[in-house]
Amino acid sequence: MSKPDPSQLTHLLALLHDESDLVRDSVLGKLAEFGSALEEELRRMPHPLSEPHIRELQEAIHRHSAKVQEFYQERSLGTVLRTVLFQPGDRVLHRRYGYRGLVVDRDLTCEASPEWYNRNQTRPEQQQPWYHVLVHGSDAVTYAAQTSLLPEDSDEAIQHVLVPHFFHSSGEGGYIRNANPWPPTGP
Repeated sequence: MSKPDPSQLTHLLALLHDESDLVRDSVLGKLAEFGSALEEELRRMPHPLSEPHIRELQEAIHRHSAKVQEFYQERSLGTVLRTVLFQPGDRVLHRRYGYRGLVVDRDLTCEASPEWYNRNQTRPEQQQPWYHVLVHGSDAVTYAAQTSLLPEDSDEAIQHVLVPHFFHSSGEGGYIRNANPWPPTGP
């Protein structure tokens, strides 16, 4: 996944008090991306959190991470997910086919034609997020359902001819999506 931006911590912490479970869960997921660096980043903030608040936040992140892990362990591939889990620039791993890839764009539901969908051997649920993924080590682009993808924890670079067209490197091994539109247009 792309590296989180510490300058966004103040905004993320403010959203933890949102009424929506979806917003709070999304924020906890984003905070979890900081990993072991979160505590240090929280102490560097202009108005650092107190030690009890840091521990409380870490416990909430741990509970959220355990819930996500449990989801992946207990759900079948056909389970519908409504929450967008991946963003452009995130590295992913296909659950069934094992390829590594880089998310370049997403749709909230399957936008493929009925003909394409009916040719798909696995036919994942259409009413979930779908992702356009640049497949590592090839020139292929796939369209994968969210239930078919897992987060890829490796910082290993994604090798694909379209990476320089759609992304800037963050210098820390991450990918930042540029403004070039998807799908790619010809010359």
